[in-house]
Amino acid sequence: MKKTVFSSVLLLLCAVVLLCIFCNQPSCAAEVEHEFLTPQIVVLKYSGTLTIENSSIPLAGQGSWVKENGLIRDRDGRITREADITHFLYLQLARPLQNEECLILETSGGKLELRYDADVPSNVFKLNQLGYGMNQARKYAYIGAWLGSSGPLSLQHLAGKNFEIRNAASGATVFTGVITLRMSDPVYHTGVPFTGEEVAELDCSNFTVPGRYYFYVDGVGRSMDFVIDPGTISEAFYIHARGLYHKRCGIAKELPFTAWVSPACHQTVFRGRFPGNADDYRKGKAGENGSGFFDRHGNRMEVSHFELISQNRPYRHETISVRGGWHDAADYDRRPYHLRIVSDLAMVYLMKSENFIDGQLNIPESGNGIPDILDEAAWGLSHLLTVQQDNGGVGTWFETTGHPQAGEGLPDGDKYTYFVSAPSRNGTLEYAAAASTLALAMKKAGAASQSSVYLRSAQRAWEFALDLRNRLVATFIYRQSVVFYREDAKLDGENLLRAGLNLYLLTGDEKYLDAVLSEKARIKECFNRDFWKWSPLSWMMLELSPVEQLNEFRMEYRNKILQNAGVMLDDQEKSYPYRTLWYGPHDGWVHSMAWGNYHPLRRAVTLIAAHRITGEEKYLTGAYLANDFHNGANPLGRSMTSGLGQVYPVVFLDLVSYADGIGEFVPGITPYGNTFGIDRNAVRMVYGENADKLPFFRRYVNLEFLSVPSSEYSVWETVAPAAVVSGYLIEKAVLPPEAWKSRRPAADFTALPGYRALP
Repeated sequence: MKKTVFSSVLLLLCAVVLLCIFCNQPSCAAEVEHEFLTPQIVVLKYSGTLTIENSSIPLAGQGSWVKENGLIRDRDGRITREADITHFLYLQLARPLQNEECLILETSGGKLELRYDADVPSNVFKLNQLGYGMNQARKYAYIGAWLGSSGPLSLQHLAGKNFEIRNAASGATVFTGVITLRMSDPVYHTGVPFTGEEVAELDCSNFTVPGRYYFYVDGVGRSMDFVIDPGTISEAFYIHARGLYHKRCGIAKELPFTAWVSPACHQTVFRGRFPGNADDYRKGKAGENGSGFFDRHGNRMEVSHFELISQNRPYRHETISVRGGWHDAADYDRRPYHLRIVSDLAMVYLMKSENFIDGQLNIPESGNGIPDILDEAAWGLSHLLTVQQDNGGVGTWFETTGHPQAGEGLPDGDKYTYFVSAPSRNGTLEYAAAASTLALAMKKAGAASQSSVYLRSAQRAWEFALDLRNRLVATFIYRQSVVFYREDAKLDGENLLRAGLNLYLLTGDEKYLDAVLSEKARIKECFNRDFWKWSPLSWMMLELSPVEQLNEFRMEYRNKILQNAGVMLDDQEKSYPYRTLWYGPHDGWVHSMAWGNYHPLRRAVTLIAAHRITGEEKYLTGAYLANDFHNGANPLGRSMTSGLGQVYPVVFLDLVSYADGIGEFVPGITPYGNTFGIDRNAVRMVYGENADKLPFFRRYVNLEFLSVPSSEYSVWETVAPAAVVSGYLIEKAVLPPEAWKSRRPAADFTALPGYRALP
């Protein structure tokens, strides 16, 4: 036995010595990773400093860049305020390597021997990493790379040459197409480019055979595998929608529904008295609508909701047991904004009910006979249904007196006490609109008893909202002074029409229609002023169930949706080398990327609305292309959602993932991503004077809680819209295969491809 052990150890030592002699690499060289973009371009990834002193093949050029991966964790796994930085060195060789040929580099850290393997996929190929749908009229992959200080990878020589699609199993060529160059990368007036790339296009629209494949281009290499299959969109929907499940409040996440387990949290709330409209806490324009907070002189004032709640506890102690709603990235509150999720999930079901079935999402309600998408929508109303008062009023904001912090533990150990806001007319009306939309969807799904529950609740909420006597007017103590609050005396036009129309369709009672028509001018005023803030699906019931008396509203809605969709399609095709829905480079809103505005699936909700209105293929195609961009056919070559595809965001601002002891962060989360400017912490800690040289579409900086406009997310701004659009695009509703349901987290998120992905 001793002899066997000794022999094994000796053999192991000999192997290590031979390896060191062969590569002549000191231990520090192991910290250098490499990646071949083409047979002629290699990228070295390292920490610290590295210089190239000699190369077995002469170098034609070098470029460099530095990128943060996230924040450093200490040896105990605790997050710090220091950036984990990777340096990238792009080496352009004087000639391409042959397959299996070695490049030997003498560096300041020792000798590196890098062997080129033509079978390793190259990240210059940008494609939908989940794959392409069968009903997708136009399908593209792209080639492009930014080489840091060297600028774009030159691709002019590829124009007119062929690309191949090869069978992933056999390597046989199954399709050949011609490479074309996309439009030149636009440059902002400050001189900064948007992608930093030259981009070549691989049009595979005419290839529709289901299977697993990869792209191949002579002199460039091969792509990662991709599929053409009707189930690809179903998988995307599964991942996005389960992002909502993972953010549920008041329920334990556990096997067999997920391996990202966490205990139940926040199952009680106190009846509070703070106003529930977040907009009223900002000063805004004095006297704009007569609502908000005012000092004793009648001047509109700014108020911190945390301080107001802390200094004005409830008049009576009433504890309510609740479950329901969703958390965002860095908050355990439940906001009125989340009612949009309920309405949009219910509405996309009403638009495409054939796409949704029971058991589709592997959630606790699966098997109850109701499509899972409606069960998820119902979770977003459960807590509000519980706190509805006898008079019909609903407080729609669950809030506390401060923000939880990274490192404070899981939400079940949250130290704060939570309160539900006082019911207001407009907050209750918004609830009525969401509850009645869900009632319509449940009715269509054949869930009569559930539909009846939401209908009765919406009716009670409607009656409360229409009674002017229920206007919220209150006095508070704030910073040792008396302040006064007044709710807007007028009802919001969006929700008045939505709730009134829904209740009319559910009951046939003309009183709901009369109430809407009596406020016709008010509704039009709100439409013209605020439509940009609404979900594009807000008034879709006007199209699904036209009512003659409301035809004027229907036409206004239709015209606005089609106008916006037309601009988006034009931008998608003509503005940038990659087909994305973002504003054109000279548009006044091009700078507004932060807080998730940049996300293509968030914007594509307008396209699915336009498609449902007209049935025109161009809008559906635009939504498919937005899905491609989201899933990896973009400048960064990675998907925008955790757990989706092969290269995806693996670390971001998420309090639960910080505390759950699970290596890989929770899947189904879509961080905000790109910003137009660069967070000052990232400038100070990472980029310095080079910050302004980073192309705009590469400005996804990630310092987690130190770069909130880029690294945070919200369930209503980024997670739910992705579920809504991918749900609409589903080509075949399927039950999740075991491979989806049995997914397990990686032990170390820093080892995942998306952690040190190319900038």
